[in-house]
Amino acid sequence: MALTPPPRARTRPRRPQSPGGGIGLPNKLRGIVAPAGAAAPARGAEVRLPGGAAEGARGPFWVRTVRVPLQHRHGEVELGAAHREPVGHLAEVARDPRVEGFRADRAVFFDTETTSLGGGAGTYVFLLGAGWFENGSFVVEQYFLKDITQEPALLDAVNRRFAGFSFLVSFYGKGFDAPRLLDRMSFHRMEAALPAVHLDLCLVGRSLFRGAFPDCRLQTFERELVRFARPDDLPGAECPAAFFDHLRGDSSRIPRVFEHNLHDILTLPAALARFARHAAAPEHPVVRANLGQVHESAGRDREARGCYTAALDGLRAGRHPLLPRVLERLALLERRAGRHVESARLLEERKDLFPYAFQPLEDLAKYYEHRVGDLPAALDTAVDARSRLVTGKICVDTRARQRFLRAVDHRLGRLRRRLDAAGTSHPSPQGV
Repeated sequence: MALTPPPRARTRPRRPQSPGGGIGLPNKLRGIVAPAGAAAPARGAEVRLPGGAAEGARGPFWVRTVRVPLQHRHGEVELGAAHREPVGHLAEVARDPRVEGFRADRAVFFDTETTSLGGGAGTYVFLLGAGWFENGSFVVEQYFLKDITQEPALLDAVNRRFAGFSFLVSFYGKGFDAPRLLDRMSFHRMEAALPAVHLDLCLVGRSLFRGAFPDCRLQTFERELVRFARPDDLPGAECPAAFFDHLRGDSSRIPRVFEHNLHDILTLPAALARFARHAAAPEHPVVRANLGQVHESAGRDREARGCYTAALDGLRAGRHPLLPRVLERLALLERRAGRHVESARLLEERKDLFPYAFQPLEDLAKYYEHRVGDLPAALDTAVDARSRLVTGKICVDTRARQRFLRAVDHRLGRLRRRLDAAGTSHPSPQGV
């Protein structure tokens, strides 16, 4: 009897291996940005890309080198200021004690442009700018992913460059730029050689200037502190689309991406110089207040009191939102130092500032009852606290309100008993 041969298994044709190490990743990315049947963007005149081709250990890549003299002013700041300004005292606001040993001549400043603001190995770093001080100049190299297949060579060149430095400086690089770069290096099985000490100026800027400006973005510090205005800047949000156009054959916006990235790199040493100066000799009341919090967190009460006190006049003049918190913190530190009269004076000012809070009133009631023995004043303060809780002027959740009410009712009962024992009349305010 004839045997019927078994059906042949259906197999898919193998996708070609890409030089980048994945299975067709370059073609896949091109397919995303230029799907089959999609119209190519209109081409204008041939665009000359900034920079040129270079040969590395793992093949060709594209790089642009710019040398800027240290006397060059980026806005109002000489680039050389970051080389001269002591930076080690930023270690606490940077939350990294290793920054105490910072040396500008051993630091590389970097910023990336990526295909997405998301994470994961699928996000390409298509432009990386790196800047450092060298022989009286600030040198900037910009590594561009001219072709997807050049990514291993580009990453290897960046890795070799970074290996020569001890400090990395970025703006939000710890949260975004470095992880994206490491993702791509890991994808290509590269052992990253990034400097171990990473000074993230975003953390420094937030620690010093939180509350001074509408936000703590790099371009906000660039505008407010460095005083630099970007000419015809391509917004960072448009850079990925410009790169996708490049992959589809239209490179017309790529020179503007290079300039955007170059300004980011030049702003980093300028902002670092400004941050270092403000931290060493603070003048802005918000910086003084924020430094007070840094000192207080480190247990340096005397330094914290000095910063908070120096900030008060400026905060009062502008009725700044930080004023209530500074008054509360300073009152606490004065009480710890045994300066109870000064603490009470600050609490009296704080209790009438919005947003109203329970703690200043409770602390005042304690002061009047236990420190000066003024029971009527203590009673009035406790009554005021209860009234504000009941009427909702003090905005807290239900559980906190109930807890505060129990505490203040306990105090009111004790004060009335003491006043009755002393034969002192006291009114019972309505609703209490």
